[in-house]
Amino acid sequence: MYSALSSTSRISTGIKGLDELIEGGLIPGRVYLVTGPPGSGKTTFALQFLLDGARRGEKCLYVSLVQKPEDIIHDMARYDPSILAYVKKWRIMLYDLGPILWRESTKVPTWRSVLSRIKELAEDEKIHRLAIDPLTAIDFPTENTAEKRTELARFIRGIENLGITALLVDEMTEMDRYTEEHYLVSGVIMLHYFMYNNRMIRAIQILKMRGTKHDPNLKKLEFSDNGLVVFNKYPFEEEG
Repeated sequence: MYSALSSTSRISTGIKGLDELIEGGLIPGRVYLVTGPPGSGKTTFALQFLLDGARRGEKCLYVSLVQKPEDIIHDMARYDPSILAYVKKWRIMLYDLGPILWRESTKVPTWRSVLSRIKELAEDEKIHRLAIDPLTAIDFPTENTAEKRTELARFIRGIENLGITALLVDEMTEMDRYTEEHYLVSGVIMLHYFMYNNRMIRAIQILKMRGTKHDPNLKKLEFSDNGLVVFNKYPFEEEG
């Protein structure tokens, strides 16, 4: 496991241009949230993060709760075909957890059931990096706000206790509405898109990053031939 007191090392996000904006990358062993509207690039972000780990010899785990992970990997291969080789070598493991949990219960998967499954696999396979997609597919067993926060806090702490650096992918359609996970994770990265002068403008915002100096203003984000790329510039600047 990672010690918060013994290491100041950083772990790369795998997103070109982003590490420079957060003091070299993410703090290892913490849980981060990647959120935004549909089609903003959240899943691509998560897979680029796992790909970076696989290239460094780390064992990575992608947990899908809705879509078939094979379909997601196939789509990602358009940007980086090497992901297929890493999946074949089990450097990136795919875990289609949603159907497993739904077969066991008529209810939507809970934080506790998801954590139990992840913990078992992570310990057996010595996982370094984790992505759970999407967080919104997991339900709370209670409507009590205080109990919800406690349950989620246990979930996040449980992942951190495994020494894993994790990304939680979350759908967010109301960009000014914050929920429990925004407050409990170590960092929140928001992906945006806007219509501007009759064209789509993408942007990234580092809303929160504990233990890290960061600029919370919008930065330009693009889908390149190799995936997501971040530019340290205002996204609405006209190209000169």
